[in-house]
Amino acid sequence: MARIREQKDRHFIDECGQMFWINGPENSCYLSEQRQWRSGLSFLEVLEWKQCAPTGLISQRFGSILEACQAFEQNRITWTNDVYLRHMGEQMEIHRSLQNYRPTYIKLAESRGAPIRTPPWIKPEDSYSYSFPGPRCIWPGPAKQNFEKIHQNQHTHRRVRGVKNSVR
Repeated sequence: MARIREQKDRHFIDECGQMFWINGPENSCYLSEQRQWRSGLSFLEVLEWKQCAPTGLISQRFGSILEACQAFEQNRITWTNDVYLRHMGEQMEIHRSLQNYRPTYIKLAESRGAPIRTPPWIKPEDSYSYSFPGPRCIWPGPAKQNFEKIHQNQHTHRRVRGVKNSVR
């Protein structure tokens, strides 16, 4: 009998430390096993920093999230392998396992002025050796018409300098 050790929304971790997600609509959901590649992170850090990805193992469909959790705890899961989901998980792992990876929602918050956060797998004493791009200001350029007017005005006001001595 498997036990759910910790759960948050549609994510849970079992007593062996294996993570699972409950995917799909609530009335036709299924379990998806997740792989983790960083050790030492808490369950919430794994979720917050998106440090897991699907292994490709999925369960049968359930009529509710509660039914899926009960079936898991009562060992009533029939696992099948989804090759497409496994491949997608492998690609996610390659992208998210970079040392300076930060999820998009964290980058967007930082671009709106939130403090730049260091990932939990980087120790404070090592954080000086990693660079995290700060927020960028994307200033819109002038519209095409305005640019042409400005460009023309600059040329009409330009002084012409004459050469005092002719060059031979």
